[in-house]
Amino acid sequence: MNTGTAQEQERLPRHLLAMLPCPLKVPIEETFLHQQSSGLWTDLDPEELEFEGNANQSDFYKTVNEFQSADELPDIVITPGISSFFHRDFRTRFLDQDVFADAAGYAPNERFAEIGMQDPTGRVTLMCVNPLVIVADTARLGDTPEPRSWSDLLNPVYRKQVTMRGHNGTFCETVLLTLGEKLGEDILTGLGRSVRQGLHPGQMAKLAGTDNEAGTALYVMPYFYANMIRKKDKINIIWPEEGAIASPVFLLSKKNATEGGRRLASFFTSEETAQLCEQAFFPSPHPSAASGLTQRKLLWMGWDLVWNGDIQAKTDAANAAFNKGFEQED
Repeated sequence: MNTGTAQEQERLPRHLLAMLPCPLKVPIEETFLHQQSSGLWTDLDPEELEFEGNANQSDFYKTVNEFQSADELPDIVITPGISSFFHRDFRTRFLDQDVFADAAGYAPNERFAEIGMQDPTGRVTLMCVNPLVIVADTARLGDTPEPRSWSDLLNPVYRKQVTMRGHNGTFCETVLLTLGEKLGEDILTGLGRSVRQGLHPGQMAKLAGTDNEAGTALYVMPYFYANMIRKKDKINIIWPEEGAIASPVFLLSKKNATEGGRRLASFFTSEETAQLCEQAFFPSPHPSAASGLTQRKLLWMGWDLVWNGDIQAKTDAANAAFNKGFEQED
């Protein structure tokens, strides 16, 4: 996708813009393309369908506030996290105007019902979640006890010994918003003091358990990438006592979608897609989902935080509080 303003960039595809986390993009796109080659989607122009790796879309997200008309948007948009699709401009023009509606068509399974992750306003659809956990490098920790909870990361013994997702002074909004909401905003400055660096989860998976000097004793990373670490005998995956942070993957489905768009929504909320998510360690709210992580808790920031007030301002404030600690000298 081009990266100018919405008016300058290429027209978005009419039916689908799926910006998926890398672990989901490959299996879901391959499944869809297989169905396409079997003739199941002949009514949809392939040029009007776009699968993208979300990690490469940072410039695009900066343009989301430029969209003026629902006609500029695809039938279906898939976006992870609390992104700029929830910020004031897009929300005022589209989310608050009932442009989108929950397309799931089912009540979530017990695990997700308990933590209230189905949007109570019925505007967006929860497709699955990316659970964030702590990974401990046992050799680097040595005799230092492993953290058991998110609040443990504030312990001074972990000062500058944590790596989490971040780039150019901006860190994972889902981690910061969730911990700030559930454990208190003061935790963010303390967490910042413990964090040495921000990296992509794929980079963390390559560093953990190695002798590379860029490594740290602890990592906050998606459960998928934790399971991709090669030197598993050198690390421990810690599912924090409060629960793994639930980073959502949302589907925005237009109320007035084309027939093809409605069928796409059914595909992305189907049992088949739910199983693809589960196999990639992304728990699904689908009632048929048979998760190997069923007994493990998820920590969700809550819809009150998302819908009550300006989530962009809250995200900026969370990053500022975090950076206050992060920028302190060792």
